[in-house]
Amino acid sequence: MDGIYVGWQLDPVLIGGILALGVAYTLATGPLRARLAPDQPYPAAAARWFYAGLVLMYLVEGSPLHDLAERYLLSAHMVQHLLLAYVVARMLIVGVPAWLWRSLLLHPLVFPTARVLLRPVVTFTVFAVSFAVWHVPTFYQAALLSSWVHHVEHVLFLVTAIMLWWPILSPIEELPKAPYVVRLAYLFVIPISQLPVFAGITFHPDVIYPVYAMAPRAFGLDVLSDQALAGAIMKVFGLLFFGLPFARIFFDWYQRENGRSITQRDMRPTAEPIAS
Repeated sequence: MDGIYVGWQLDPVLIGGILALGVAYTLATGPLRARLAPDQPYPAAAARWFYAGLVLMYLVEGSPLHDLAERYLLSAHMVQHLLLAYVVARMLIVGVPAWLWRSLLLHPLVFPTARVLLRPVVTFTVFAVSFAVWHVPTFYQAALLSSWVHHVEHVLFLVTAIMLWWPILSPIEELPKAPYVVRLAYLFVIPISQLPVFAGITFHPDVIYPVYAMAPRAFGLDVLSDQALAGAIMKVFGLLFFGLPFARIFFDWYQRENGRSITQRDMRPTAEPIAS
């Protein structure tokens, strides 16, 4: 790979942001837990998810994947975006214990807004629009050419992805998971909403993002093959990260309804035997 230079990132904005999240979480679940939720034990299992999510966030944003994504390969950039939106966001939701989510979202100044923004229609729309807009060539190129725009892009990807997964993963009853049928429809429609972006990237006959056309070629991929591969990665990630939860939720729903029907049948009064 002549002319390809990749390395680890020591960007103070990236490292400072991740450390700030880690410190805030450590304080909230440690010294401040007595004030926020005095009866709650330390959330060891959740903390492992949260800290692992921060580590993965750095690997996505600060490992050599960053240079491959920003300078050379659209397909690497697609992997970066989708790991952030489909994996890191979910790990952070699961990593925050329910009592801490309540402290953050049920505050009187926050709850009215959260109740609107975390409805499935809103979360779906916000993520779908953000995802599509950031793949418009003008905005995509701007993110590649400006580190600040790139930071804003990825923060918005993460925030809108947390919103996206909330109706599927919510741990609190006050802002609950969507009903089973809504969750199934939601997971079915999200990949469909991405079809225009997928098709536009995968099947476009010309180079969409000129920055990649001017870059040295990595791994022997020409620019159009890299572009088509990026679209294929988008579709495969979508099938995996929306398809598996769809199957799990459908199975859980079936089990619940089947168990309820069995219970109702067992509770029916039996006919009295006819006295002889």
